[in-house]
Amino acid sequence: MNTQKKFWLVLIGAVLAMVIIACSCGSLVPTPTAAPQPPAGASMAGKWLDPDTSGTITTIAAKSGGFEAVSVINPERGKNELTKSSWSNGVLTWTYCIPGGNCITSVTVSVNDSSLETTWTDDRGYSGTTTFQRQP
Repeated sequence: MNTQKKFWLVLIGAVLAMVIIACSCGSLVPTPTAAPQPPAGASMAGKWLDPDTSGTITTIAAKSGGFEAVSVINPERGKNELTKSSWSNGVLTWTYCIPGGNCITSVTVSVNDSSLETTWTDDRGYSGTTTFQRQP
């Protein structure tokens, strides 16, 4: 095979490898493409039950034109596990760490009167979605 063909073959292979890596890495961290737009009257403020856990409640409060997670408490573990909360472009992101366990970061996707849709990742490489249920 002549040198010019080898060059183009290696170049195309390298570009394809970079595209595959970029596409696969992008799916590891959930990033909302549009800010959630709650229906009239719906608010993120309130207490939210994570049905995938044994009773973890996240409390969210309205703050300065946005929202802030103020606590994440699981009654079995007993203490506030929240370590970080931020509001940007209509998206609330918060992180909490389970004592002796993993740290989980949740990102809001949408909200209505009874549920809060989120994506999540943890520091062990797992990810998924959770539909929190509003509590009285």
